[in-house]
Amino acid sequence: MSAKMMAPVVIMMMMIVGVMKVSCSLNATTNLTLSAVLAPDDFHLSWAFDSDQIVLEARVRTRGWVGLGLSSTGMMAGSDVVIGWVDSAAATHLVDAHIEMDRSLVRDASQDYKLVGLSENGTHTVMRVVRALRTYDANDRNITEDTVRLIWAYSTDDPKSENVTDVPYHSAATRGSKSILLLRQGFPTEQPLPQNYSTFDVVQSQFLIPPVETNYVCNVMQLPNLTKKHHLIKVQPLVQAGNTRFVHHMIVYACETNVNMSYINTTFQCYSSMGATNHPSARCLSVLAAWAVGGETFDYPADAGYSLGMDADPKVVMLEMHYNNPQAASGVSDSSGLRLYYTPNLRKYDTGILETGILPNIYHFIPPKTTSFTSYGICNTRSFVTANSNDTLQGQVSGTMNVFATMLHSHLAGIAIQVRHFRNGNQIGNLGRDMGYDFGLQETRYLNNLTAVLPGDQVVTECTYRTTTRTVTTTGGLSTMNEMCLSFLYYYPKVNIGLCRSMYDITTVAPVMGFTLNSQWPYYITSPQAFFRYFLFEIYDVIPWTEQLVCQVESAARNATQYVSSLNDLFPILSVEKIPKLPTDPTAQPCSKFTTSTAKGSAPGMNAALTTLLPVLLLHLMGTALLVA
Repeated sequence: MSAKMMAPVVIMMMMIVGVMKVSCSLNATTNLTLSAVLAPDDFHLSWAFDSDQIVLEARVRTRGWVGLGLSSTGMMAGSDVVIGWVDSAAATHLVDAHIEMDRSLVRDASQDYKLVGLSENGTHTVMRVVRALRTYDANDRNITEDTVRLIWAYSTDDPKSENVTDVPYHSAATRGSKSILLLRQGFPTEQPLPQNYSTFDVVQSQFLIPPVETNYVCNVMQLPNLTKKHHLIKVQPLVQAGNTRFVHHMIVYACETNVNMSYINTTFQCYSSMGATNHPSARCLSVLAAWAVGGETFDYPADAGYSLGMDADPKVVMLEMHYNNPQAASGVSDSSGLRLYYTPNLRKYDTGILETGILPNIYHFIPPKTTSFTSYGICNTRSFVTANSNDTLQGQVSGTMNVFATMLHSHLAGIAIQVRHFRNGNQIGNLGRDMGYDFGLQETRYLNNLTAVLPGDQVVTECTYRTTTRTVTTTGGLSTMNEMCLSFLYYYPKVNIGLCRSMYDITTVAPVMGFTLNSQWPYYITSPQAFFRYFLFEIYDVIPWTEQLVCQVESAARNATQYVSSLNDLFPILSVEKIPKLPTDPTAQPCSKFTTSTAKGSAPGMNAALTTLLPVLLLHLMGTALLVA
């Protein structure tokens, strides 16, 4: 056989070996170190994984069948499932299947889940299976480091046979879904505490949650009076029992020394009076600790902690609570917050948290009824220098940040977020990535490896949104129905910058939609004449959005000049940047079929279409108060 003829055979053999490969590093009968409660008292999941495969164990309160599945939406339709049971003769059965869009169960031709153990006692069934992370079966979903929608179900009855039509349907009370990180990386979340440590709770005090959808509530409090340096080493969420559906996120900000001390131990609406002298919302900007819905306890690495007790360290903090109450429930009292663990046993480095991404504002917008729309924020680290923390143990090159964890943050429309890391114009890696982002699972995630960000590197936060169910434009803002695109980078040693966010030049994006704007905030329309002196955000919802126009706007925003604001310890630093050239994505994006170069002037037919819609616009504006004076 010739070398040419041998090559395809060798490739096919390599693929087969890859599918059949059994990892030597993972023992399928080993103790499973990761776990999650899918249904309290009824369905518990444990697992372990290596680079090739995953072991899953379901412990379920039933003597019937149990099932696990992987879904892109959290729904049954289109999911990849495995079902197991022990029959009345004590024989075990395992079926690898998938669910069609009509919710019919179909047995896979390739049975890729392998049974490790299946048993039952008087109350429970325990099923342990092993599967390759990537099976190359079209009916199986790959298991990646992205968020997974795990579906689960069980029945009190056994199937009559392994024919999937004999599997009895579960009840509404014995099924569910949970977003979860199966391939969780980094050092263990729960680390041993030192013998000498203290705690301090930064919490609300019986705050009555208003019956409104979105509410940002802040209170200011003094940290313990420490006479020498300590390190913060652990942050534990304290979400009041029964209030998990209301508490969306909690952020503790370090305050400057000139913050208005009259706000100490008071509760107020965040951002409501930022113009007041030394208002906390304007003087408490550096993130000290953060938690969002779905998150867990966060431990700092063994050689680093957040500095407390020194002259330059925060003495006062502001707790920001975001309450989400779409049903306008009333009479709900809350005392949630965060517990801080700190110790005098110092570690080698001081840590910091850098907030980067897109500045939340009304000119960051996502068109309605779109399957995919991507926005970008950029931070250039050229001005970063190691902060003066009075710490003689610092030993890193000035301005270098070693990133060890990231928290990604968008709202309900977000479906994917990644933090791209560029050096000299080329992407060299990611500082966080979740292409299956779920608003309900926002936890701080450890990176696989400690990653150095050097002065002059660029950090690009990229958020992709889906608005297929929305009929109006989504804008940037604080509400959960608005959008954000942020990443919180945990790193050491601490540098002098706490915020580094950007916004594209809207005046170069507006012409793609058929408008020209004046050159200063708040950017009113100068042409066409029919819309003279209207603000662009007032007419988002009468623009005739097409798939092509959506893609042209996305491209124009990506190619536009970015105005970057970095907050120094003493003063803001402003710069102008461009989003670097992005590497080619191996999967075609929805906008790839359109020309995505930045357009100049109007999109085809745009002026005529908008003139036709002028009466609709006038009716729309009659009931709309101007947001900008």
